[in-house]
Parts: sequence; C-alpha cells; structure tokens
Amino acid sequence: MVFNATARLKQLCSCSIQPVNPFSIYYTHILMNNNSNPNSPRTNVNTPSRDRTPSSNGLPVIQYSKPIRTIGERLASLVGASLTTVGDVIYVFGGFDQYSDEIYNKLYKLDYKNSCQWTQVIYTKGEPPEKRHDHSATLWNGDKLVIFGGNSEEDINFNDVAVLDLNSMTWWHPKVNGYIPEGRIRHSASIYRDSLYIAGGINVGSTARFADSLLVLDLTSWEWEQPIPFISRAQHISFIYDSRLYIYGGLLEDMSRSNQLAFIDLNTTHHTSQIDITSPFVPSLYGQRFAQICGDQLVVLVTLPFKEELMENPVTGVWALDLLSMQWKCKESGSRYESCSWHCFSMKENDSYFYLFGTNDDDEPDEFYAMVLRVELEELGIVAIPPPQLGNDLISMLINQHQNQATDFSIKSSKEPDYPPIFVHRLVLLARWPYFVNLMGSGMAESISNTMTMSEPISTLKGFIKYLYTDTLDDNDDTELIADLMVMSHIYLLPRLLALCVRRLFDTMDIESASKIYHSASLSEQRGLQQASLHYIFQHFGAISHTVGFRQLPRPILFQIWDDMPTNAAIVGQQIQQMQQNHNIDVNNEEEEEDEEEDDEDMDA
Repeated sequence: MVFNATARLKQLCSCSIQPVNPFSIYYTHILMNNNSNPNSPRTNVNTPSRDRTPSSNGLPVIQYSKPIRTIGERLASLVGASLTTVGDVIYVFGGFDQYSDEIYNKLYKLDYKNSCQWTQVIYTKGEPPEKRHDHSATLWNGDKLVIFGGNSEEDINFNDVAVLDLNSMTWWHPKVNGYIPEGRIRHSASIYRDSLYIAGGINVGSTARFADSLLVLDLTSWEWEQPIPFISRAQHISFIYDSRLYIYGGLLEDMSRSNQLAFIDLNTTHHTSQIDITSPFVPSLYGQRFAQICGDQLVVLVTLPFKEELMENPVTGVWALDLLSMQWKCKESGSRYESCSWHCFSMKENDSYFYLFGTNDDDEPDEFYAMVLRVELEELGIVAIPPPQLGNDLISMLINQHQNQATDFSIKSSKEPDYPPIFVHRLVLLARWPYFVNLMGSGMAESISNTMTMSEPISTLKGFIKYLYTDTLDDNDDTELIADLMVMSHIYLLPRLLALCVRRLFDTMDIESASKIYHSASLSEQRGLQQASLHYIFQHFGAISHTVGFRQLPRPILFQIWDDMPTNAAIVGQQIQQMQQNHNIDVNNEEEEEDEEEDDEDMDA
C-alpha cells in the first residue's frame, strides 16, 4: 500500500496547539557551545557535560546535548522504516521514499560514538527480506533483529518472519507453523521470555481494518499460538512491565488520539484492561509522539516533524508516567526539540538514552536523517531502578549451599527420613519465622542440636523455606504445593504467606485441583475459599468425582462435602441431553411441515 507520508504527517500535526505546562523549564540560554565542532561526534555535544559552575543567580547551569550533523550515506526522505538501537549503533531497515514512493530492503547503520557516520550494510549472508515498509524490527537477546509484517511493492501485507544475526550479519527465515496470522502494518512488537508479541496494527485485505487480536510467536519452536482477543490500535507502542503487555498512544479506529493505556496479563491472557488518566500534566495529543519504557516509567516525547507547524505556544518536550503511582510529570519542554524537524526516534527498552533523527530545514530539508540528537534520560531525572535483589541473593545462598559453608541449621522430613536434610541459615529463619524464634529461645533439643524434624513432605518444606528466603511465591509452583503451603502458613501464623496462597488458589482453581483446594481450605480455616471450592465442586461434580484428587480425599472430608450437598440435588446431565434431542426433533418436524405446506401452495398455484 503506497500512501503520501507527507500528507499523513501534516494531518497529524494540524490540530490546534495547547499551551505549555506552566511548570516547564526552558534552557534556551544554555544550548550555545562555541567550543564544539558540530560535525564531530567526539565533542562534548555527544557526551553531555554537566557544568556545575554557579551562574549569576547562584544556580548551577546544566549543559545539554545539541543536535549534530551525520556524515556518510544519505538516507534521503526515508519513512516507514524500522529503527533499532543496539548499544551505540542504530540500525535502519526497509521503508520507502516519501517523494518517489520507492520501497527498499536496504540495511543502514550509524555508529554514534565512533564516527556518527551512516553506512549501508552491503555484505550480509543469506537472503534479506523482501522490500517492505511499516513493519517491525525487534531486538532479541541483544544480538538478533526479528522482522515481522510490513507492506510490499504489490500492496500486499507480509506475515513472514526474518531474523538477522548481528554477530555474523546473516539473514535467515525460520519455517513457522501453528496459527499462521494475516499480515499487518503499523503494529507494535515486543519480545518477552523468547516469545514475540504483535499487538494492534492494520490488516489490509479487500478493505483496511484495525487488527483486534494479539499474536504470539514462540521463538524457540517458531509456532504461532492461537490469537488472543485484544484492543484495536495502530501506530502505537507496546512494552512489557511486571509480566504485562501494555500499549500506549497511537490511533483509535476513529483516527483520534488518546493517552489511554491498555494492558493484558501475560500469565493469564484472559482479560484486557484499559486505564485513562486525567491530569493537567499529560503529554500533548498534538505533534509527533514517540514513547518507550525505562524501568518503571513510560517516557513520552512530543516533537513536530515540520518547523512550519510551530505556533506561538509549542508543546514539544518529554513526559514520564510513573507506572507505580500512575502519575504524569513533564520532565522537559522547550527549544531543544524545536531546533530541527524531527522525523524518527530510536530507543532500546529500559535504556538510559534515546536518539532523534531529523533535518535542518534551512540546509537539507529533504534529508530526514541528516541531524541526530542523543538525549540522556538521567539529565531529566528518569532513571531505571533495577528490581530488588535481596530475595534472589538469599535464595542463591540456599541453592549454592555446597559452595557456601555458612549454613548452620538443618531441617528434615519425618515422612521422608531417608531424604537428605535441607541446610539453612539460622539468622534468616530467626528474622523471618516467629515460630523458629520461640523454638530457639525455648532451650529445647532443636536449639541445641541445630536440627529440627517436621511432618511435611520434603517438597513442601523446600517450598516453605524458599518463601522464607524470598518473601514471594514462584510463578511456576503447582497448585498442590500452594495448597500445602497455605496449611503451613496457618499452622505457623504467617499471614502474608497465607494471603498469597489464598489469592493464588482462587485464580488457579480447576477440575483437577478443586478437591485439594477444598481439603486444604478446611484444614487452614479459610471459609471463603472453602465455600468457593465447594460451589465449584457442585458445578462440575461429574468431572471432579472422577479425578484422583477427589478419590484420595479423607473419608471425613467426603462426608463433609455430602453433608453440604443440597437435599434436592440431582444428576440432570442426561435429562438435559434428552430434552435437547427432543427439542431438535420438534424443530425438524416443524421445518418439514412448513416445507410440505409451501409445496402444496405451489401446486395449487
């Protein structure tokens, strides 16, 4: 599909401009740098310095980076291409010239720190992908580009996958299987745990329509999973945060814009949620918008692609959404983003900087990659905070105890006396387990022998000790283990573990686990969970009564279930089936009678 990109960009920027946030700070007076060479990437323009010399008013002056001119190959007015940041190198693939409409499959790269020079990557192995635009290119494991989708010279949407190994510069085309999707353009792509997620975009068949499903490709087996219902969006961004796939910005089906967030939990993928945040500090809906995730903050940049679009009150700048508090903040606005016409943006997920590419309209108005601006997010107070590591560090001590002789206590299972004991750290258990504190202070045999024996199976004890070290449950723990841990948390008065187990069991209840959950809820006096599992058992009694878990229930628990069963309960499955069959027979007879009546009327006529 060939379209006029200039008209599209100008249409997106044609809306009226809102006033700048009154709390925005302008740094126009500090953008001058008389000692730097604008063509040299090694000047302090590329690596922003922090001049802390007090100014005349006693405040420090911060020297921000400035746009610099690139050298080497000219990419001209290339639009619809993919930009991918890998360290200090930016790769550009595909796209088309907005004036000639010629579509490409060329690969360019720019090494920002060494030369700031555009070069075309000519010598690659394998067959490159076909010419395309409006596709996605996603970085996988730091050294591979995964290409999906896009539109061809024949106006056909691609649904193929191509991979470029950046170490060997080799293209390869994996053979995919499963639920092969339709081709898409202007979608978003994210990789999480070796799965490629394709969200939104546009399908173009006989008519163009917004895609309303999430595509998932397993990058280890190259199998497409069944599409997951999702919301419709195009020209947006997607990112992964806290095991959720978020999408932000872009165009709605009525071609309007919003600052709405939508997300789907990748652990369940059953429900989609949308969040609309009303705040005086939200990013402007006008101009050209780019976004990327940085730790727990969503970074949104607003520029104007054509300087002539600037009005009296510009809205360019950088905003950040704190994903924990869901609060917007304007981090910077002003002339730094108005010195050039910016057309392209590139930033790696959770990176500390982003790149803008554009043109100086006075010198090279049709060279969209002639100027580059690198912005360090730390200068704006946007810093990705690594997740807490205390639990991981402690559990590593437990796992690698054969290398660490600091363990000074052991726990055995009376049910499996021949199994080796679990060696633990007395200090950790004293800090995390009140029962253990009382036991050590009682002067009992365990406090002297530094060994205790417990009645639970060794697998349950391992899960219990792991929780004490990490303060959380593992996502991969099975339902039976969680149910046993719930009983232990009740016995040993650990309210956080109890609450975590109850919530997990509510979410994971199914035919196989309902009996075990009911039994454990009864032992741990969790009446709400017990009633919920009992109701589930009654709803699916036929299937559950054939499970191993139900048949292994102790006799008192079985009697308890039967005592709670309504006195008028009946097995109605066969009756319902017979009623359905009778209904179908009646419907068929009525249709035959109607056909006979129509035939009689035709004969009379």
